Amino acid sequence: MQKKINKIKELSFSIIAGIDDATKCPCIGSIFISGVVANPKIIRSWKKLGIKDSKLITAKKRVKLEKIIKETALAFAIAEITPAMIDDKTYNLNDWEMLIVLQIIQELQTNGGLQTVIIDNWEVTEELFHSRFNSLIARAASEPLFPHNVMIDSSQFNNLSLMPQHFADENYIVVGAASILSKQASDKQYVEYKQQFGDFGSGSPADPKTRFFVWQNRHNPFPIIRTSWKTYKILASLEHIEDDPIYSRSIRKIEKQTTVDQ
Repeated sequence: MQKKINKIKELSFSIIAGIDDATKCPCIGSIFISGVVANPKIIRSWKKLGIKDSKLITAKKRVKLEKIIKETALAFAIAEITPAMIDDKTYNLNDWEMLIVLQIIQELQTNGGLQTVIIDNWEVTEELFHSRFNSLIARAASEPLFPHNVMIDSSQFNNLSLMPQHFADENYIVVGAASILSKQASDKQYVEYKQQFGDFGSGSPADPKTRFFVWQNRHNPFPIIRTSWKTYKILASLEHIEDDPIYSRSIRKIEKQTTVDQ
C-alpha cells in the first residue's frame, strides 16, 4: 500500500477524506482504491488547479495532478484488490471493496483527527453500504485478520461519519482527487504488466485486443487475468477466437472503418 501521513493539526471538523476506486470494469489487473485527506484550504487550491473526477481529465494532466495531490494532501493511501482477491470467492467483490476501503481509512486514521469520510458509493443504496460496513466491522471485532493478509481494527471506526454517495467523484473535489490517484496507480500497473506479459490493449472486455490476449492465454492464464469473470470463462471455452461474437463484431467494425479511411 502506498501512503503518506502528515500529523494533522487542524481542527477535526475541517478535515475531510475522500475515497474512490478505478478500473473495476476491466478483466485484467487490479481494482485500485485511494483515500485522500484535505482541509478546506487545500480543497480550494485543488479546485483552482482543475482537480476533479479522473474520467474528466486527460492522461497527461492526470500525471501532473497526481504529483500535486501527493505533495499537498494531509494524507493519502492507495491499495488494490488484486486479481487473486477478485477470484477468491470467500468474499464477493462488494465485500472486498469494503474491506480495502476499511483498510485505507485505518491508514488515514494513523494520527487521528479524521471524522468525516466521503466515499463514491458502489452499492445500490446508502442503506446497503452501511449494512455491509456494519457486518464486516462486527466480523472484524472477533476475527480481525481476513484472507490475503487484510487486517481490520474495528476500534478505528468509532465516531467516524461515513458519507457514501453516488457520483461523489463528480460532486466532491476531495473524492475526485482520490479517483486521480486510483487511475494513475492502475495506469502504472498496466505499463508494468505490458512490459512483462505483452500488449493486451485497454484491458476492457469490449476491446478485441484484450479479448484475443485472454483467449490466447486461456489454458495457462497469467495471474493478471481475472479468471472468475464471465469474459474469461466465455473465451476459455472457445477453440477459435472467431467464434467469439464480440471479438468478431469488433474486428469487422475496425476493418470497415479502415476501408472507409483509405
